[in-house]
Amino acid sequence: MNASTNGISFRQFLLQSVCLLAGATSVHADTVTPPPIDAFARIPAIRNVAISPDGKQLMLIAGVDDSEAVATVPADFSAGPKFIFASRPGDYDLSWCGWANNKRVLCGVTATVREGAIFYGISRMVGVDADGANQKVLLQESDAGRTQFQDDILDWTPNEPDTVLMALDMDRTGYPAIYEVNVNSGRRVIRSRDYYPIRGYATDGAGNVRFGYGYRRDSAVLEYFARMDNEKKWLPLAKVKVFGGGDELVPIAIMPGTNRAFAQGTYEGREALWEMDLTDQMEPKLVFSHPHVDASDPILTPDRKLIGIYYETDRPFVHYTDEATRAQVEVINRALPTTFNVLSDYSDDRKVYIVRSYSDVQGPTYYLLRAGEKKIYRIDTAYPELDPKTIGQMQSISYKASDGVEIPGYLTVPPGVRAEKLPLIVMPHGGPIARDSWDFDFLRAFLVSRGYAVLQMNFRGSSGYGGDWFHAAHQDWGGLTYADITDGTKWAIEKGIADPKRICVVGWSFGGYAALLSAVRNGELYRCSASIAGVSDLKDLLSESRYFSNRAIVREQLGTNKEKLKEDSPLRHVSKISIPIFLLHGERDIQVDVDHSRQMASALKSAGKSHKAIFLKDAGHQLNRKSDRVTLLTELEKFLAQNLAPES
Repeated sequence: MNASTNGISFRQFLLQSVCLLAGATSVHADTVTPPPIDAFARIPAIRNVAISPDGKQLMLIAGVDDSEAVATVPADFSAGPKFIFASRPGDYDLSWCGWANNKRVLCGVTATVREGAIFYGISRMVGVDADGANQKVLLQESDAGRTQFQDDILDWTPNEPDTVLMALDMDRTGYPAIYEVNVNSGRRVIRSRDYYPIRGYATDGAGNVRFGYGYRRDSAVLEYFARMDNEKKWLPLAKVKVFGGGDELVPIAIMPGTNRAFAQGTYEGREALWEMDLTDQMEPKLVFSHPHVDASDPILTPDRKLIGIYYETDRPFVHYTDEATRAQVEVINRALPTTFNVLSDYSDDRKVYIVRSYSDVQGPTYYLLRAGEKKIYRIDTAYPELDPKTIGQMQSISYKASDGVEIPGYLTVPPGVRAEKLPLIVMPHGGPIARDSWDFDFLRAFLVSRGYAVLQMNFRGSSGYGGDWFHAAHQDWGGLTYADITDGTKWAIEKGIADPKRICVVGWSFGGYAALLSAVRNGELYRCSASIAGVSDLKDLLSESRYFSNRAIVREQLGTNKEKLKEDSPLRHVSKISIPIFLLHGERDIQVDVDHSRQMASALKSAGKSHKAIFLKDAGHQLNRKSDRVTLLTELEKFLAQNLAPES
């Protein structure tokens, strides 16, 4: 049975159905001209798709230019969308939205505010009816208006549809209490007072707060607590030093009606899924582990039940603990075999599902599935102007570091092009406690569309590969982590993939730091270096942490050896730079202060070094506005063309 078209999708009011018994089909537009910058720079056309509890309405966030709007639409697509709330660029952005009940939608909004010389983020929560009526900023006019974060929903309390449970830090101590909040009026009632040192909570999905975790002031030790069923006393479970490893089990989901829980903890050096007894009467039981990578990202239902856990080798996978979910996903995978597919939401009766689907060449695409039907219905995709067949595919690779260790990564080349003597972009990921994944990335896709090969690597210090991999580079940004990146560049040259005279290193955040350090230490390998919202001075980064509650954790991550911090800081060695530098930074970046790039630009100018510096007013760390991303891609394309042009 072939894929067919039926009706109209959200963006154009066009809905497509795909037979569950056959693969999806798509039309390939033959063209030599690469897609325009706008197609890559756009904010997602659709995200955060959710189904109402009764399965009768969809809610989603749609993006146009620099703005996003929340819309509702009947799940049978009998009518067009109703726009009920929108972001206000420059004032506040939409973070998430969800159904509080069949009538009421809640949305989190974020903004950046300034206090003295420091920018920091705040969040608020807006309630609005599904038809756009009765819009209200909840809590804003109460004492809770003083709190920094006001959108932390712990439990949607499905049995009490007019309330949710929220964590609110009323006195801004960093240690919140639990409140029951009315989703219509914002009226709140305290349910559980704050308990030092708990900063975060989790419930059993039935309105009972069962887990807590946090750290004491100026401490880098995470402490975990639990409550037994029908008890209010907090019992200590474990203490875990941040970046210190350890075998402690951390609960993530209660097994309903019991004092047993699913938990995360190490097995043979890697994160694994366990079953544990909170009363400590029975030995923990291993549920799932992988011999090479961590299983570390649980999938929880809205009522806090565990249905699976993510792990990722060269591609993402899920180990499902819920057999019904596993069976449903297997059916979907047969219909959509080239993408990674997850059930991202469903109705209370489990008869209507939302499917989120993506790949390395396709941004998130959403489908609606009705139980018992042989078709799934395509709603829309995040990057509608891009044809996946024109996007370069990620190839899983590995190379030997100078000490013989195999470093995993990805190589992407333009479609139809052999990986030989190509202009190469070396693109280390941010974090560094993160990893590159088999996923769509607008920056990588854009660079490949312009004829560049892109090399990404999961250097030591990356997450996902076990404790030894992570701790090997602890407090050593400029050491082993940096060496793994450099070895990747040398590998691409030795294998004949890269034209050795046409290589540039480009990075974002920590990746920007690595790009700048590459210009300082290994200018002979590169023709240029580009830092997007990058760190330039580790000592400054450490100093900035004093304004925030996690300062002890930052100190533990970076270390406090002043000489090493200086040696590993690009800003302190500008005189050694011999290649052109590109700097771009948002002026409202709350993750990496814009002064990192300002000081770097000033030092480069004073030293007479070739550079281009761009500072974007009101932009944050991720450059979430289309206009900011257009600037990034436009200026970066010109910079690369100037520096990686073939020699005449």
